[in-house]
Amino acid sequence: MDSWTDSTTARERIETIATTLSEPRTTNWIADQAEVTWDTAKKHLDDLAESGVLLVTENGEYVPDPTRAYFDHLRELILTNDREELRGELEAIADRIEEWQTTYDVQSPEELEATLADDRPADEIRERRRVLRRWENSRRSRETIRTALQLYDDVESLTDDVPGNVRLEGTG
Repeated sequence: MDSWTDSTTARERIETIATTLSEPRTTNWIADQAEVTWDTAKKHLDDLAESGVLLVTENGEYVPDPTRAYFDHLRELILTNDREELRGELEAIADRIEEWQTTYDVQSPEELEATLADDRPADEIRERRRVLRRWENSRRSRETIRTALQLYDDVESLTDDVPGNVRLEGTG
């Protein structure tokens, strides 16, 4: 099996690493991860920052632009799903939330979180913490999907005018 250095360019490796960072990182760190020289990493990182893909912190570290990532995610949702699929996901989220409300006899994640302090076995507390994280993620997903539905016509009309336009394949 080829290593990723054999099957990808230095720029591809740098971009893959830099755009998936969850915290700011230095040029040295990214160069090491991408298996490139500092100069190569710096050149490509500066190009990505200039194009708006990355932000540069006061310390000179790089991090993905969260605004761009959010809008890219909205675009992907719209171009890989039809309206009915997005509506179906909203319904599935609502079903999950209703199930948690019934199971734990609470109305919100905040109420569920308050039950963590109750005298419960460790495995039950772990399960409630897991549900709490899923509930919070579901709320964020619901808001993003709602926004995607609100922007659906606008984005679709922009891409409809592109000759040979095809919808993006779903990424799962």
